[in-house]
Amino acid sequence: MTTIKKQPRKPRRARRPFLRQRWWKVYGLLVVLSFGVQTYRNANTPLDGEPGTAMVQTPAFTKEGGGGEARVDFAYIDTDLKAGSAASPADGVESDERPVLILIHGSPGAKKNFSLLIPTLESHFRVIAPDMPGFGDSSKWIPSYSTRAHARYVLELMDQLEIESAHILGFSMGGGVALNLFDLAPERLESIIFYGAIGIQEGEGTGDYGFEHFKYTVGYGALVAAPELVPHFGLLGPRWFRHSFIRNFNDTDQRPMRGYLEAMNTADTPFLILQGYNDPLVPEWTARQHHNIVEHSELVMFDRSHFMVFDQKGAAMLAEEIVPFVERFSTPGAVPTRRTVMGPHFEEDQPSILPVALDIPRGTNPWWTVAVISAASYVLEDPVTITVGLMIRDGKIDAFLGVFAVFIGIFTGDLLLYLMGVIFGRRALAWGPVAKRLPARHVEALGHWFDTHGWSAVLASRFLPGTRLPLYVGAGALGKKPGRFALWTFLAVMIWAPVMLLLVVLLGEAAASPFKLLFGDSWIALIGVVMVLLMVVRVVMQLPTKRGRQGLWVKLSRVWRWEFWPMSLFYLPLVPWLVWLALRYRSTTVWTLANPGLPDGGVVGESKAEITAALCTPTDEHVLPAVLVRDADEARRAMAEKGWSLPVIVKPDAAQRGAGVRLIEPGEDFDEYFGDSQAPAILQKYHPGPFEAGVFYTRTPGEPRGRIFSITDKHFPHLTGDGESTLEELIWAHPRYRMQASVFLQRFEDANERVLAEGETLRLAMAGNHCQGTLFADGGHLITPELEAAVDEVVQRVEGFYFGRLDVRYAEVESFKRGEDFAVVELNGVTSESTNIYDPKWSLLRAYRTLFRQWAVCFAIGDANRKRDGLEPPKAWALIKRVRRYYKQRQFDLHAD
Repeated sequence: MTTIKKQPRKPRRARRPFLRQRWWKVYGLLVVLSFGVQTYRNANTPLDGEPGTAMVQTPAFTKEGGGGEARVDFAYIDTDLKAGSAASPADGVESDERPVLILIHGSPGAKKNFSLLIPTLESHFRVIAPDMPGFGDSSKWIPSYSTRAHARYVLELMDQLEIESAHILGFSMGGGVALNLFDLAPERLESIIFYGAIGIQEGEGTGDYGFEHFKYTVGYGALVAAPELVPHFGLLGPRWFRHSFIRNFNDTDQRPMRGYLEAMNTADTPFLILQGYNDPLVPEWTARQHHNIVEHSELVMFDRSHFMVFDQKGAAMLAEEIVPFVERFSTPGAVPTRRTVMGPHFEEDQPSILPVALDIPRGTNPWWTVAVISAASYVLEDPVTITVGLMIRDGKIDAFLGVFAVFIGIFTGDLLLYLMGVIFGRRALAWGPVAKRLPARHVEALGHWFDTHGWSAVLASRFLPGTRLPLYVGAGALGKKPGRFALWTFLAVMIWAPVMLLLVVLLGEAAASPFKLLFGDSWIALIGVVMVLLMVVRVVMQLPTKRGRQGLWVKLSRVWRWEFWPMSLFYLPLVPWLVWLALRYRSTTVWTLANPGLPDGGVVGESKAEITAALCTPTDEHVLPAVLVRDADEARRAMAEKGWSLPVIVKPDAAQRGAGVRLIEPGEDFDEYFGDSQAPAILQKYHPGPFEAGVFYTRTPGEPRGRIFSITDKHFPHLTGDGESTLEELIWAHPRYRMQASVFLQRFEDANERVLAEGETLRLAMAGNHCQGTLFADGGHLITPELEAAVDEVVQRVEGFYFGRLDVRYAEVESFKRGEDFAVVELNGVTSESTNIYDPKWSLLRAYRTLFRQWAVCFAIGDANRKRDGLEPPKAWALIKRVRRYYKQRQFDLHAD
């Protein structure tokens, strides 16, 4: 059987520079080839051949105008050309005198956006649908993509087609083109139709021009520049497409558009506003604002979204409003009048999925919003992120603003954790929340892990609760690669923040509905929604990886594998029974009198050294001798004085559940152990076993002999290698060991990537405790009168001890049953358990029946001692205070070998 010892780390062999250079050259070549392939594919793209498609050449326009020799190909559909083949106006195809309706698409978009709408419209009008320069079949690379420049292209097209005036429909960003057309040449517009169209500056995202154009700059970097660093060969979409639509937004200035709308009041230009009140891109209140500004406008609201033009029913609904409007204002003398049709289900204040009002007033500086959300995330990162996601889902905050604010909060918070480590150095590692998760003996291991797995470590920490604080502070304290840390953290948060927010947006309404139904519009409902979404998001985030799915299966299987339940949950049904016993015996703490010879009966903090000393006799080998020590030097002196040799056991003098138990083997020293702990410890002779049992003992006061209440037969975990799998993989593949994978992986953190040879066996735990990985089985078959007598003789050496458990080791089963071959490791008091209840073969009912009987016996023994000796049980609050003080002051690592 193999025992893995900690070895000094060998320095990593430096990678050869020429290898790095070679891979950089390969990468660079692929990027260049990708760029070239995309450029070749996008060059000289022919017209799509759809009937009615044609093209003209125009000057290259900017916001200010055009000029020079640069020419732009401007493609369009003209329904009057459909009778023949695709042609240019010079081919002699003449238009009739029907009204002209020009359809201007949004961004990103193309003339094909109107393919379901045109068939209805062309039977009434001459319909022209251009591909605005930068999109579709038109030239892709132009000086300006602004709606102002696009308006100039439309005027040029009208000139070349000899169209004096036309009705203009602007869809989405096309609304900006329509307004600029009105400003440039109002006399050439017979009417304007808005469909889900932009307009006033306040309707653009946050409403703040500076922040919105910062957003577009970020978007250009993320969607245009960054993908070109990946040799995708067009799989991420053509470069021109990403470039054009971001530039279309970035080049456009919506601030003057309110003035253009106001000017329509004096020009009396007919104005129809079509809007879906479920529009996620252009909020419905924007359309209502446009309607309020233009006094003679017509507003029709649909119970649809921004994209109704892309389905047959939606296109038909639009046509039903467009056709009569254009026909009416194609007749001389028609006077525009105000009309408002809000739709059957319109509500001015749309129902909110949020249980409480979390509105951000319009006009609030978005940078203040970023600051508030970021600061809040320093305190409650996940709840704040989820709340922002709910606000995005509810339309209470601009999506980019929410994502950006959460990103800034998380990223700067991570940098502050790292900076804390840098400023305070190794002193930061002694800070409680860090020291609890990162004992001193693991600091160097963390440094090595960060050096070798920096990126994966940072990314994994975002998905593994509780790991980020010690990792980031520890990395800062060790001075690990600040530049790389910032880059890795930046990339990890770029992945984490949008994905988490997207999950909340998708799941928010489903999570909120039950809580609103139960608790109404209240903060309790909001807290419930956030907690549920936090759990759901954590689950979903773990699904993509095998290890994450295995971890989820472990958590799920704990539902029926009750031996792995948290102690607080497992003991919950015991509470009513304890209340009944307290009422029956008229005391909440009489059970502590079951062992009057121990402080509080051995609840917490009893000295193992003192108990062991009371058990020991000069000639008895039934008890393993132990000595109290306080540091490594004292431990070495004690070893010399006693004539002991390694291996020996070292463990805290006052601890429970196998916490802090270490086996010091030949070649190892005590310095590392005492470097982790300043608490007193005991050295104890080591018994190799290989067997261990927990013998639960009770004795009624006044009775000459006690009895064995139960025996737990302990089975230590072992793994057998297959020559292929790492230790970590073997642990996760084992149906039982995966249940306590975190314990084993922490214990063997230096060897998790080691591959065990085929047939090689590794013992995973030395401490015989369930929470340290040992299997507990009922050992009732080991109980004999001889063993009971031997145990009773040993226990009665401790004056005033009537109830508790002995942990013993032995070498041979039959000798143990005869009471001849065993050695007591330690004796535990009233809060020890009859640990056979954790036998996986037992039913939960049987386990509780045994546990309830154990506590009934404890109360009865305590009451008997009270009556016989006139003892007074401790005050409940005083006992609680001592327990809290113990847990607050303990200074040892909870993990064991």
